[in-house]
Amino acid sequence: MDDDGYLEQSITLEEALSAIAELVENAKAMPLSASVLVPRDEILFLVDAALDALPVEIRNAQLILRERHEIAEKARFEADEIIAAATAKAERLVARTEIVRQANQSASRMIQAAKEEAARLKYAAQDFVDQKLAGFEIALEAIQRSVKAGRSKLAPAVDDPFDPDDPLGQSDAAELDTSSFFDQDFE
Repeated sequence: MDDDGYLEQSITLEEALSAIAELVENAKAMPLSASVLVPRDEILFLVDAALDALPVEIRNAQLILRERHEIAEKARFEADEIIAAATAKAERLVARTEIVRQANQSASRMIQAAKEEAARLKYAAQDFVDQKLAGFEIALEAIQRSVKAGRSKLAPAVDDPFDPDDPLGQSDAAELDTSSFFDQDFE
């Protein structure tokens, strides 16, 4: 068939492929070779006709497959980015959780140390106050003894009759023993 024969009619995909197969089968063999000579113009015409005869659905399917592949690649890329971001966030959270755990442990140790120090200071303060109170008790007992001694020395002078000639009782004052009347005398 020549180009004019094909131009006059519209051929289907199947017809174009059959015509190409027939041309190749009936082509003359090259001497001493497995190659054949085919008319280039006719083959190219039939290939173009086959491409033109491809149903739109096949072309659309190829476009859809290509788009599907691109979408799948984009989805894989986005998924990898999401996984990487989630992994980084999880690592930060784990690190932050570890920091919080360590901070809580440190805080617990500090609180325990503060409680122990507070108890030590409390007992030290109680001991200090107890020592001071014991010293005050000893001092008060000495003052009490001194007051009793002073009162006992004054007691007979109060019971003596009043002498108008000696209103201050100076005659008896010489008899009073004042050696242990004051605190400093007890030391």
